[in-house]
Amino acid sequence: MWIAVEDRIGRKYGIELKAIYAGRLRPQQLLMSGDVPIVVATGSGALTSHVLGSKDQVIVAINMTKVGGGIFARSEIRSGEDLRGKTIGVSRAGSISEIILRYVLRAKLGLQPDRDVKLLVVGDPAVGLQALERGIVDATPLTMPLPLMAGKMGFRELVNYDALGITFPANTVTTSRQTIGKRPELIEAHGYDTKYAMHVLRLAVQGRELLLEGALTLPIREPARGEIRAVREGQVPFDEVVAHIEEAERALLAAHEATALPDEPDVERVDAWLVSAHLRHWGATSTPAP
Repeated sequence: MWIAVEDRIGRKYGIELKAIYAGRLRPQQLLMSGDVPIVVATGSGALTSHVLGSKDQVIVAINMTKVGGGIFARSEIRSGEDLRGKTIGVSRAGSISEIILRYVLRAKLGLQPDRDVKLLVVGDPAVGLQALERGIVDATPLTMPLPLMAGKMGFRELVNYDALGITFPANTVTTSRQTIGKRPELIEAHGYDTKYAMHVLRLAVQGRELLLEGALTLPIREPARGEIRAVREGQVPFDEVVAHIEEAERALLAAHEATALPDEPDVERVDAWLVSAHLRHWGATSTPAP
């Protein structure tokens, strides 16, 4: 983010970027109040708003999916079952820390939050570690670098989030649908943002092809290519565009259910290809030393 701001990368796209520290405010509060058009924050705010029925927030990029850290407890607590009847400190209600903790308790440890264990709001993770040290709580979730400190203090790492394979939009770029759709010249000419609508359809078509065939065809095959171009040029009425998008979404979801692609990428194969590509490139362009 700082590189984008300081090097003024946004100017290439007609955007003047300025970083504002939100402090104790939740970034999504600034977003929805209209004080800022874009926030860099966890995806929990956007996900929660969608669950509650408000779909104004849109995650446009995910920078990190690893949560890191885990649940640390007093040394005598050796298993998830030992947490039954105990108190776990959390930073605040609705935070990424609490959301993941509740998921792990239910799905991984077989414990029902607020029934089998008590969740106590104690503040930031650093304060949670202090609460653990003083015996106010029996366990608390921690993220780096606090797990290193907790280990030196003799506390047990009861759950490691990475070892469980937990992924979460831990760091995202989030904006509002209103911000995405702010192309007044297109709206004035066609009644809607034709470029935004075109990209929605393009991503749905390409996503379906990738899920079903494991590859992308460039340029997009006809007749989809012509239909998408017609939307971009404003030749399709808004109501028809909405219907096309809804149909494309249904097809994409069906492809997701039917795909033969693995749940995770073959990281070792990708790494090996990247290394070989670099070696081939530098081997072909390097000049022997005199």
